[in-house]
Amino acid sequence: MNTRMTRADGFTVSELLVATAITLTVTAALLDLVQRGRGSFQAQPERADMHQRLRVAVDALTRDLRMAGAGLQPFAVAPVMPYRVGVRDSDIDLGVFYRADAISVLYVPWGESTVTSHTYHLKNDVATGTFQLMHYDGAATDLPVVDHVVKLQFEYLGDGAARLDPAILQDGPWVPDDPDAVTFDADLLQIRRVRVLLRVQAGLESMRGPAGVLFARGGTSTSVERYLPDLELQFDIAVRNMGLGR
Repeated sequence: MNTRMTRADGFTVSELLVATAITLTVTAALLDLVQRGRGSFQAQPERADMHQRLRVAVDALTRDLRMAGAGLQPFAVAPVMPYRVGVRDSDIDLGVFYRADAISVLYVPWGESTVTSHTYHLKNDVATGTFQLMHYDGAATDLPVVDHVVKLQFEYLGDGAARLDPAILQDGPWVPDDPDAVTFDADLLQIRRVRVLLRVQAGLESMRGPAGVLFARGGTSTSVERYLPDLELQFDIAVRNMGLGR
């Protein structure tokens, strides 16, 4: 009986090493793609939320500032004041007549006879990490409108869109000439437009890098692919009830 012996061909060590290296390279590339896709998937809802917060803030400010002065005839009080007014924590009581991050608006709503007060200001509490656009009704209610607002700034424009120097809005002359009335700087009646600067940040710290140009408040992200920079918006609002003839 003749027995034929056949040789079983296999892989050499060098071939196995090459195959392993190729497999590891392809696997690493796939894992990198998955990680990037995961970061993008997490960023999209947060980006949409940032845009929504900007829209809510713009709508609230625009609604009340456009109504400033409605029903106040004559202007016994200033329809627009660059500070907080009301029965609680009024800037007037502290001798403060200008704040870049606060504005108070007075008007009489349609069909009503009572003057309403709306104060918008920035709550900036570093200790608790709270950054909010706040709304104060001049009485007891002081509630947040939008979270993660890291910058709020108001500028005031007069006739021909000329910027009013903050100094002239707080140096007098003071009106009305009534000891029982709340006085205000007469130059506030020159205001025709209000320029607003808003900046919101990502709510997740993992979407924010080091504090700097892109981020007003730093986060924990160490990967550029996961960065979600702050959104900043500047817009003007015409105070339509404070016309040139007023």
